[in-house]
Amino acid sequence: MGASSPKSFPPPGSSSLSCLGPDSSSPRSPWPALASGPNNRKRVTLLPPFLSDQAQQVQALGTFYLFCQATGPADVRFTWEKNRRALDMCVPVQTHMLPDGSAHALSWLRDTIQETTEYSCSVLSSAGNQTSKVQITVMRHEAFQQEKWSQELAAWRTVAGEHDRLMQGWRKAWESCKDTC
Repeated sequence: MGASSPKSFPPPGSSSLSCLGPDSSSPRSPWPALASGPNNRKRVTLLPPFLSDQAQQVQALGTFYLFCQATGPADVRFTWEKNRRALDMCVPVQTHMLPDGSAHALSWLRDTIQETTEYSCSVLSSAGNQTSKVQITVMRHEAFQQEKWSQELAAWRTVAGEHDRLMQGWRKAWESCKDTC
């Protein structure tokens, strides 16, 4: 990774909440996948629901959320783009370090739009990268399935709100499985 300063990562079982934004030191371009080395067994994996499974139609200037989550090596990072340009707003990222040295990360954004817009969420690490995309269409005064999306959004708000509790359960499972799996 060149002459960059060494990064320290939180101990296993710990969680952190940060914000990606225009002043962030997070990379804006994907890192190449390693062909060999200690991280090659820790793949980067986007986890469902993918962006294409989330909001696809919104009312003009209606607020909506998009979620992106992944597992991978401890250096896993997200980048978000709107119409193929890096976002210039703060995007929360919650990272939970797992006992095996890998990380589970969750990022979400809240936005409003006036016209059809494409979003992408990329997860980047020394082990590779993956990208999820969605095109959000603005519906003007026509009826659409807002009720269904509201139910899905409520479910995802609950998941995001309980993220630390779920991660603690995963930690316990990893620790109990460490000697038997």
